[in-house]
Amino acid sequence: MKKYWLSGAVLLLLLLTLSGCFFREPEDLYQSPEQSADYLSLTQTIRNVKDSLAQEYGVEVEDVSVVSGDNTALIQLQDLDRDGERETAVTFFRVSEAEKPLKIYFFTRTAEDTYTVSAMVEGNGTAIYRVDYVDLNGSGCKEVVVSWQMSTGVYLLGAYSLEEAMVRSLQYAASAPAGSATAQGLPDREALRATEWMTTVYDDYALYDLDQDTRTELAVVRVDKAGTNSAVDLYGWRDGSFMVRASAPLSMGISSVEKNGVETNFLKEDGDVPVRALYVSSELADGHHVVDVVAYQDGNLKNLSLDENGVSREMLDRYVDLEPTDVNGDGVLELPTPVPLPSGGDTSASDFWLIDWSQYSSTGKKTKVCTTYHNVADGWYLIVPEEWKDQITLRRRDSIGQRSVIFYHLEGEGEEPMPFLVIYKFTSQFDRADASNRFILREEEGAVYAAAVYDSGWELGMSDADLQTAFHLIQSSWSD
Repeated sequence: MKKYWLSGAVLLLLLLTLSGCFFREPEDLYQSPEQSADYLSLTQTIRNVKDSLAQEYGVEVEDVSVVSGDNTALIQLQDLDRDGERETAVTFFRVSEAEKPLKIYFFTRTAEDTYTVSAMVEGNGTAIYRVDYVDLNGSGCKEVVVSWQMSTGVYLLGAYSLEEAMVRSLQYAASAPAGSATAQGLPDREALRATEWMTTVYDDYALYDLDQDTRTELAVVRVDKAGTNSAVDLYGWRDGSFMVRASAPLSMGISSVEKNGVETNFLKEDGDVPVRALYVSSELADGHHVVDVVAYQDGNLKNLSLDENGVSREMLDRYVDLEPTDVNGDGVLELPTPVPLPSGGDTSASDFWLIDWSQYSSTGKKTKVCTTYHNVADGWYLIVPEEWKDQITLRRRDSIGQRSVIFYHLEGEGEEPMPFLVIYKFTSQFDRADASNRFILREEEGAVYAAAVYDSGWELGMSDADLQTAFHLIQSSWSD
């Protein structure tokens, strides 16, 4: 075996080279990475603002989180001028002794990588429920839309323009003498205050370019507790101001909007340009669930789904946990209509419905798209051929680690239905899903879905590949 020797000079050179990594003082090895200059500037400016507010009101200033929505971080970095750089940091405080205790502060990074306070939005309530940043007037700069939670189930919605406040505050900062309060990031209250465009009590809302004029509108759903005047108000930019541009009635008798009950999507049209629409899911006072389909047409909002009694034709007596869903994957929402099936001897009625799915056009025409069997309990659905309707019934058969739905063909009066298809959900003993007479439909973490086709003498009309294509998992929301 060869031996390799290092000369003394080479060894000394290696030791000197490595000493920076291996011969540092022990305490140096545990030092945190150095924080960037702009981060230090931001944290110091935030601290200055909180100290100033605490001194002014004589109370501790609390950091608060946004309760819901896509923007819930304590510090949010936003690209408000839409130049591709997230130059503005947003923070949220509660000052208990202030007239408007909830405060949203905006801090903008300057060319010198320092932060200065640039705008402020104030509100009343117990919490900041939701915050959205969106360009509402087409200027290229984003406004902020804030939901203030006034009490349990009561919300106030506000839209605020930051543009003028940011211009004023940056001018203040640029002209302030070095070392002054303004230069340190402490606010000039009047200069910072955002311009309030609107506030209104609401039950739900959506941000969407409903009229397709390239500017985002604010669709506000209001529920009349008396059940007679529930409506959608469409706020948008017109003639230099933000105003209610159009309104449309919702179904008579609405008592509440379902959680996440406003979906934005399209109508089914033959032309190249799809028509946009709102799908509003609500509950009536009698417990029924309805979906109102609202579109913008010729400068007005129109509810396309109302019948002669002022209630949506899209009413669900059962399957209340189904919602408008793009079941066929064409990008347009479909609305469900349950169709009952014979129970097949099983008393679990919720398993024995087929669902007809239909789409609306801008004229209010309703067109059926497909039919499904939805197994809500097991979290899957199957798009079924039209030939199956009036020809099948269902039964369940469950055991530990295995849940199954058996499809039967109705043979004729007095004859026993014949099984032709079984769909399984395995939550343990997954190898059983790959038995000789079964094939895999879908594999997920913690569950395997499989099927078996039996020779019943009835033409199924679907191959194994067709069944795999027609099988889907139920998502918590269509947009998932």
